Amino acid sequence: MKRFSLLALVLFLSSTAFPVDLQLGGSLKNDVALNLPDKDFILGGFAFEANLDASQDDSALNLDAAFSYDALSQDDPLSFKVKEAWYDYATSFWSVRIGRQINAWGKADGLSVCDILCPKDYTALLLDDYTESRLGIDAARLSISYKAFSADAYWIPFFTPAILPQTINTIQPERKIENSEYALRLSAYLPFADFSLYGFYGYDDEPLLNYTGFPDISGKFEKMTMVGADAAIPFGQMVLRLEAAFFPKRKFALSATRQVQALLTGKSTFTSKKNEVTALAGIDWMPSFITMTAQYYCDYLFEDSQDIDREDSFLHQATLSLSKSFFSETLTVDFSGIIELNDFSSFLHLKADYAASDQISFYLGYAWFLAGPDKDGAYGLYKDMTSLLFGGKYSF
Repeated sequence: MKRFSLLALVLFLSSTAFPVDLQLGGSLKNDVALNLPDKDFILGGFAFEANLDASQDDSALNLDAAFSYDALSQDDPLSFKVKEAWYDYATSFWSVRIGRQINAWGKADGLSVCDILCPKDYTALLLDDYTESRLGIDAARLSISYKAFSADAYWIPFFTPAILPQTINTIQPERKIENSEYALRLSAYLPFADFSLYGFYGYDDEPLLNYTGFPDISGKFEKMTMVGADAAIPFGQMVLRLEAAFFPKRKFALSATRQVQALLTGKSTFTSKKNEVTALAGIDWMPSFITMTAQYYCDYLFEDSQDIDREDSFLHQATLSLSKSFFSETLTVDFSGIIELNDFSSFLHLKADYAASDQISFYLGYAWFLAGPDKDGAYGLYKDMTSLLFGGKYSF
């Protein structure tokens, strides 16, 4: 990646002559989480992020890097990552962007339906910031636009996995051109609605777990295909959002019991192929006194799920978000909740954010994980992580 980013920088500087429009920005942010059941700190530290934008004529360069310190880590508290580093050349009809880049797909709020282009960082579960969870992909993007229509084509030669809360041994795809990933988005921005079509062929960014070497569990990234579509339709003070994705013959990890049974019968496979559909319908309502978002999400397997690490073929959940500003918009109170409708476990997040100035803000929040009445459910598994959160941010 360092060579990839350096090449983009050299190409940019060699193709331009001063004056160049430079903009430097960034932030210093700290986050602390106090676990309420045990009264232990489970999150603490700070992150410094800097962003450089340079542009001249039809060329642009963006560098976004973050340095973080984890006060609770005893092994490696310091970390550095390049979030984005790309070079862009644009004309009125087409543009090309090369380097590490973050692109958001889909219309869903805080949930992933078509938004599979960029992998996610799942380690900051308590912070409840879906937009910040996206990781950059090392790619070349060709974009074509004409009036209200646009097309983006991606070539992704280097695979980037998701970051999981627990570290496991994984087998990643070899760095060969035949293991490249490809993606396409077609969009139309019409007066009555926005539409997009998506296509992706590459690797599932979350590994499938292989239990046959227990207790040494390993993970492998498998190929997958996705086709999807979304729409945003405004009417009055509301916006209706629709989104759906189809994954033909997607691979799922067999349950630990089925993997052992397969091993005893001489079979080496630990996965099962199933057709999957995910879909979402949501409404944004924005009257003068409050902002509200409500969504319904479902995930359906066309085949039985008894042989894989999943209890039901049909999973569904609902979300609700409310936001209100006070005192000339210096104080913002946000509430968000999600409930999965199979076991009725839920996650609730209440947050108050106060802007002391244009640069400095502070927040206080409460994250509450609730188990279902009969089973823990997807969110009840984290019931011991119910926490009080607080922190601040300085932006420049």
